[in-house]
Amino acid sequence: MKAAEKDLHYRLYPVWDPLLRLLHWWIAFTLLAQFISGSILLILGDSMSDQLMESFDLVHIYTGYALAAGLALRLVWLFAGPAEARWRDLLPLTARQRRVWRQTLSCYLSGFRRPVEPYRGHNAFAAPAYLAFYGIAAAQVTLGLILSRMSDDERMNSVLMNWHDWGFYLLLGFAVIHILMVVMHEIKGRHNMVSAMIHGHKAFTEAETRQMNDSASAGADAATRTARKP
Repeated sequence: MKAAEKDLHYRLYPVWDPLLRLLHWWIAFTLLAQFISGSILLILGDSMSDQLMESFDLVHIYTGYALAAGLALRLVWLFAGPAEARWRDLLPLTARQRRVWRQTLSCYLSGFRRPVEPYRGHNAFAAPAYLAFYGIAAAQVTLGLILSRMSDDERMNSVLMNWHDWGFYLLLGFAVIHILMVVMHEIKGRHNMVSAMIHGHKAFTEAETRQMNDSASAGADAATRTARKP
């Protein structure tokens, strides 16, 4: 009984650095502004006055600039940030990452009934989707910048507008799925994913901490043995 109670004692461990957290929420809120302004223009654009449409256009354009700035800095942080912010944490490169990838897939297919071993940074299954998101968002911002420099007639008759619309739906689909999966993880797990992106710390039990440390040590030993091979 005492061992079980001890295992339910959670400790907070620093994972997400301040700039990563700031960029996460910066991108989230600028993207939300893009969704709202873009939806209004897409649905109500034909029935709006020219002045009102111009106002929403400006909101959409300037929040697009803000989104572009956040994406550019996040790209830099993929290479210059700490370990949990770098691109290596977003791809299943190591044996442990690939194991977590398989476990997460099995967990999802089982309706969150099968366990996934604890991990400090990004989930190995979801992380590649983040890279895809960055790519689609960067393309969407680029298309938006090009379209903003066209006249109204050129913009509405351009194939780029169709691509921009599809990019909107792709990013909206990603955002919906992302929020749903975070909610499910918060319900089924206990690692405070949302609050961790605010204060930067994830919660793990002592058993989970030992498991992560053992996995990290095993990975380091395997890398050392590989490096020593002739």
